[in-house]
Amino acid sequence: MKYFIVRSVFVLSLCAILTPAQGRSEIAKEHIQPLITTSELVVGTNRFAFGLLKGNKLLNDAEVALKLYAIDGSEASVVAELKVPYHKAGNLNQQHTAHRHADGTEHVHGDESNIDGLYITDLSFSRAGDWGIELLIKQGTDPVEKLGFAVTVLKAPVTPAVGSPAPPSRNLIASDVKDLREIDTSPQPDRRLHQIRIADAIAERKPQLIVFATPQFCTSRMCAPVVDIVRTLLPAYGQRVAFTHQEIWQDFATKKAFATVDEWNLNTEPWIFVVDREGIIRAKFEGFVTRRELEDALQQVLKQTQKQRQ
Repeated sequence: MKYFIVRSVFVLSLCAILTPAQGRSEIAKEHIQPLITTSELVVGTNRFAFGLLKGNKLLNDAEVALKLYAIDGSEASVVAELKVPYHKAGNLNQQHTAHRHADGTEHVHGDESNIDGLYITDLSFSRAGDWGIELLIKQGTDPVEKLGFAVTVLKAPVTPAVGSPAPPSRNLIASDVKDLREIDTSPQPDRRLHQIRIADAIAERKPQLIVFATPQFCTSRMCAPVVDIVRTLLPAYGQRVAFTHQEIWQDFATKKAFATVDEWNLNTEPWIFVVDREGIIRAKFEGFVTRRELEDALQQVLKQTQKQRQ
């Protein structure tokens, strides 16, 4: 799946930055690079998340300020200034993942490339079109480093919108296959994430959390940890919420996606959608997400469910 390439700034894919890469310039190692995990921005309020890399190391202790610029032709004016906090992923035991590249080569993501969290804020856009973002990053006694880039804001989302009905997909489940690895490329596929079809959960009026990710074939290390985070929620919410992991590629070699991925119109991954008992999407998250964010979304849906039953 493709990932967001920020204009006017040097951004490496997380796959490249978290593994040894020959020929990487010394300049790239010396300067902070943003790793933007949000590709879909629309008019209104958006979750905007990113990581920061310096010298092959992800930063988790930087002070980050953000300036948002409205661009009008050759003119740019600041419309918002805010601090961007760092959010830890939560208690997470990440699986070591054998990641396969498009050329067939593999490497193992281990402890050295584990994702601890990311920087998250909300950005509001009043119109579609080009906008500018400037990050002002301070780490320890180092001077402030400034990173500027442009983003394109859409009138409406390409993926299913919050507040819209969830596509009633008939995704493959564990009972449909002889080997769970046919529908899950996790190092250790979890049957609990392959027990119900999305359409059936809607018919049964059961809240859902659906994660679209491909741990083995992801183009960034963000894919596998997302499934790991979802798995940590099962003990507390598994009896009240239907959890589904939808693998992306039915055939990676030919880049054929599963029908469910196409039905949800997903051109990037990972994505997580939280759906209420009426089959309405109440929250969605692109890229890496924290356990706290998912719990907040689930608790809101479960509170709504409890009110409806009273």
